[in-house]
Amino acid sequence: MASGRVVCLVLAVSLTASSAGLSIAQVKAKVRIVANVELVRIPVMVFDDKGAVAASLTKSDFRVVEDGVEQQILYCEREREPVSFVMLDDVSSSMTKKLPFVQEATLSILDPPDPQNKNQDEFSVFGIESRVRRLVPFTRDQQDLQRRLPLLLTATNGSTALFDGVYIGVTAAEREAENARRAVIIISDGGDNHSRYNLHETKRLLEEADVPVFAVMAGPSFELPEILRRKEEKPKPPSLPQMKQRPELPNLPIPISHEDYIGPAERRGPHNLKILTEVTGGGVFTAHDVEDLPRIVRTISLAVRYRYVLTYKPTGEAVRKADSPHEDADSHKIQIELYPKEKFKGYGIPYYKHGYRRLPVIVDQ
Repeated sequence: MASGRVVCLVLAVSLTASSAGLSIAQVKAKVRIVANVELVRIPVMVFDDKGAVAASLTKSDFRVVEDGVEQQILYCEREREPVSFVMLDDVSSSMTKKLPFVQEATLSILDPPDPQNKNQDEFSVFGIESRVRRLVPFTRDQQDLQRRLPLLLTATNGSTALFDGVYIGVTAAEREAENARRAVIIISDGGDNHSRYNLHETKRLLEEADVPVFAVMAGPSFELPEILRRKEEKPKPPSLPQMKQRPELPNLPIPISHEDYIGPAERRGPHNLKILTEVTGGGVFTAHDVEDLPRIVRTISLAVRYRYVLTYKPTGEAVRKADSPHEDADSHKIQIELYPKEKFKGYGIPYYKHGYRRLPVIVDQ
């Protein structure tokens, strides 16, 4: 009997593993297979110096370091892929006056189906209050979603079970989504006062999931008295157009307008959600004006649709560490930056998972 083990990289990054000259289908006896080639694939979202989704980057523009050792990037892919979006909308009592903007922000992720390709996104919507309610199961019918959502997304007098919403939304994305690329977007004022799951339990789930989570916070300007808001707020954006009036989203280049950006101030958010989103490769944004909510959600959805995927084979100390009894062989840290720095001044790649754990998996045949 031959023996060995398959090593899979899970939780933080995707893994492609193969064994040279050996196929499971070819093995008739009961054996254990050894995978001797590991490819780590890291999804990366890049924003330029204006806060828009960066386009036209190549693998020579990136630098990947694992456990202090620079790695050779084999592939840098940027393709439009279908995405399964889960929207977690806070409809608790504290969000009552903000719901019209939450509705518009939720619908801002929609794009008309393109009959020329297979990029058929799907969407599911949850309402968060004292309990988490599924408002819309996964659907590709965007016109129906646009028509029904304002009737479903209504204010309540409930508390806020935000951690429960994150837990349930991520679980739904993992178990029910049909597309391989998935993302969860939270729209909330950040409070939590009614969850069964605590911060630690929710974080542990997110560490093991392969679903990026983003939170868009309704900032303090939403709470200004009406008499002050009339003086200070900017003109309201036009109502959301019907689906047939929306401009078609081409595959490439990324369709960025002067409004599709995320500014530095919007990248700050409450501590708890910052912890939860960053472990997934996501982040927290703060909308300081009413019209910012749809713009920020729209920009996040574009970044997810057009993210880069870097692929490399771990070498050097990153490999030898697994053989050292004095090191945590399962845990590996990743750092990614744009290179040379002078060329990409003002650019940012804050949204990727900064580590992974290599777990042994025994496959018997």
